[in-house]
Amino acid sequence: MKVNLLSDKINRMFLLLFLSAAGSTIIMTIYSTVDMICVGQYCGPLGASAIACINPMWSIMIAPGVLVGVGGAIMIANRRGSGNGAAANEYFTLGALIALVFSVAIALVFLFFSEPLLRYFEAEGEVLTLSMDYMRSIAIVSPAFTICVCLSTYVRNDGEAMLPTIATVTGGVVNVVLDILLVFDFGAGLGAAGAGIATATGQVVAFLIVLSYFFRKGCTLRLKKPTRVARKGARIFSLGFSAFVLEVAFGITAMVFNKQIIKHLSYDHLAVYGTVSTLLVMLTCVINAAGSALQPIASANFGAGRWGRVRASLKAALICGTVLGVVFLAVVELFPAEILRLFMEVNENVMLIGPPIMRVYCLALPLMGVTVVASYFHQSVLMQKMSVTVSLLRGILLPIGLALLLPSLFDVSIIWWCLPIAELVAFLLSVVFLLVSGRRIPKEDVRLDRDDVRVI
Repeated sequence: MKVNLLSDKINRMFLLLFLSAAGSTIIMTIYSTVDMICVGQYCGPLGASAIACINPMWSIMIAPGVLVGVGGAIMIANRRGSGNGAAANEYFTLGALIALVFSVAIALVFLFFSEPLLRYFEAEGEVLTLSMDYMRSIAIVSPAFTICVCLSTYVRNDGEAMLPTIATVTGGVVNVVLDILLVFDFGAGLGAAGAGIATATGQVVAFLIVLSYFFRKGCTLRLKKPTRVARKGARIFSLGFSAFVLEVAFGITAMVFNKQIIKHLSYDHLAVYGTVSTLLVMLTCVINAAGSALQPIASANFGAGRWGRVRASLKAALICGTVLGVVFLAVVELFPAEILRLFMEVNENVMLIGPPIMRVYCLALPLMGVTVVASYFHQSVLMQKMSVTVSLLRGILLPIGLALLLPSLFDVSIIWWCLPIAELVAFLLSVVFLLVSGRRIPKEDVRLDRDDVRVI
C-alpha cells in the first residue's frame, strides 16, 4: 500500500507506517524470542543462557543494516521532498552497496570466529555447545539479515508501507513452524541446532520477499551511479549513526551484563537476564516503530519545508511512544512470573529471583517512549548531534559505566537499576533537546532547494 508522504493526512499515514514498522520489528524479534522459548523449554535454564550469550551476535548482524538503512533513507526522503529524485537514487544505490560490503564481512567473521566470540560473551561448557549448534546456520545466511534491514527501510521510504511487514510476517511464520518441527523430540529433536535452522530459513524467505519489490512496476527507486561518493557516504553514516548506536548498544550492553552476572551471580541470574533482555528488545522494537513511522514523514516534509506537517508527525509519535511504554510496563509489573514460565522451564531459584529483577529492569520502558522518538526526530531533521549525544549516553556510556561501577560500590543487585537510571538521564536530556529544537524550527514553511542540505 503506497502513501504520499507530502500530502496524505498525518495521523492516518503515521498509523499505517507505525503498524507496518511495528509488524516488521515484532516479527523480527520473534526470531530470537521464539528461539529462546523453544530452546529454553527444551534445554531448561542452560538453553536460555545459551541464547543470552548469542544475543550480542544479533547486534553485529543488524546494526550495520540499521546504520546504512536509516542514514540512506533519511537522505532519500529528504531529496525527494525537495524535488531531487536523481540525488535520492544515488543515495539508494550507494547505501545498498555499502550494506552488501558490510554483510559479506560479517558473514566471514561469523563463519571463522563464532566460537571465540561466544566464549568472549561468556559461553562455556554445555552453554557453548548449545550456542555453537545454533550459530552454524545463522552464520551462513547472515547477509540476509543485514541487507534485509537496510532494504526494508528504503522500501518504506519509497511509500510502500506494508511489504516489509508481509515479508517479516511470512518469515516469522516459517520460523515458528520450523521451530516446532525441528527443536522438540516429537519432531526432529534437534534442540538448539533446529532453532538455528528455523531462524535462518525464515530470514531467507523474508529477504526474498523484500527483494522482490525492486522488480515491481510500483518501485520508484532506481540504481544510479553515485557522485561524490565520500561525501554522500559520510552523510549516510552521520545520519544513521544514532540508530546504529541504539542497535549496537544492545549487543555491547548484553556482553557487559553477561560478564558482570557470571562474575557476581549465577547462570540462573543469566537465564533471567536473557529472558528480560529479550523481552525488552521486543517491546523496545515496538516503541522504535513509532520513531520509524515518524522518520519518512519528517524527512520528506523537512526537505519540502513543510514544518507544520513535521510538527504534527512529531506530536503523533510522542503520544504513541509514551502510551506504548506505559502499557508495556504495566504488563511486566503485573505478570512477571507468567512471562518467565513462557520463556523457559523454570526452577525454584529462577522463580524466586526472576520477578523482582524484571519489575526493576523494565522501569525504563515509559521513558523510552520519549527518548527513542526524540532521537528519530532529530535524525530526520538533520540535527544529528542531539540524536547522537542522547543515543551514546542511553545506549552505551551510562548503562555500561553504571554496570561496571555500581556493583563494586553497592550490593550487586544494583546492577538491575543501571538501565532505568541511564534511561532517566537520557529522558531529561531529550526533553531539553526537544525544547531547543522546537525553537529552531521555522514557524512558516520554507523550502530548502539545495542538494547540500544544511543542518538547521
